[in-house]
Amino acid sequence: MKADLHVHTIHSDGVCYVGEIIELAKKRGLAAVAVTDHDVLQGALEAEKLSTQELKVIVGLELSTEYKGESVHILGYFKDGSGLEAFERFLAAQRKNRLKRAYKIRDRLAEHFNIDLDMGFAQEAASVTRGTIAREIISQGHPYTQEEIFEKMLGNGRAAYIPSTKMDPVTGIRKIHEFGGLAVLAHPVLLKNSEPEEIIVFGIDGIEAIYPANTSGCEERFRRLASRHGLFITGGSDFHAPGDSQHGELAEFVLSGRDLEIFFERLGFD
Repeated sequence: MKADLHVHTIHSDGVCYVGEIIELAKKRGLAAVAVTDHDVLQGALEAEKLSTQELKVIVGLELSTEYKGESVHILGYFKDGSGLEAFERFLAAQRKNRLKRAYKIRDRLAEHFNIDLDMGFAQEAASVTRGTIAREIISQGHPYTQEEIFEKMLGNGRAAYIPSTKMDPVTGIRKIHEFGGLAVLAHPVLLKNSEPEEIIVFGIDGIEAIYPANTSGCEERFRRLASRHGLFITGGSDFHAPGDSQHGELAEFVLSGRDLEIFFERLGFD
């Protein structure tokens, strides 16, 4: 039994519709999948309606926070979608901030890289991320790869980088808990300005120990960290699109065995 607990859809910066994610997850032998779009629950709630005994759908999201001048993402997982309407209203404000940021990034792209980005796409996307913007730069004919865009323009500390939110991790974790969810530190390997322990003390429940960007020894380190602090671990591909060099393919990085059983137990599943 295996699960991919970090998946994006068209409701944020993924390219697949919810139904396509579900069918692909079944084809690849997953027992469970979590839709975790950026600051939006719509895709996860849509996917939950397609949950079956064959494939359990976990309601989730990837919440954007900022700490020490960098983005710190917190994955939230919920037993089901009931009672999340108020949380979705809170997230709507987050998405407005993302939209404002997109236009500021547009201005910096023009100033520093002579990229005149048509922002029509920003009015259509439910949640505009740096990944959304990177794909638009490419689709609008500018000669860069996604890797180059993040390395030269949109990555932390680059000329067009702007954090997506001013919300701190404490507030984000508290919000997830307020609505009955579990809060997991996403891709700790990507932290540059802080150590995972600094975020853990804010009330984290779990840590994403299995992740595409991990290098040798990372998973073992995060497992030890989880054990030391009484946390569970999760794992996922962070799937956005087939062939995306920045992330994994759906079902390529998974949680399985006893690790998955513990996750289900903590979430309240029998």
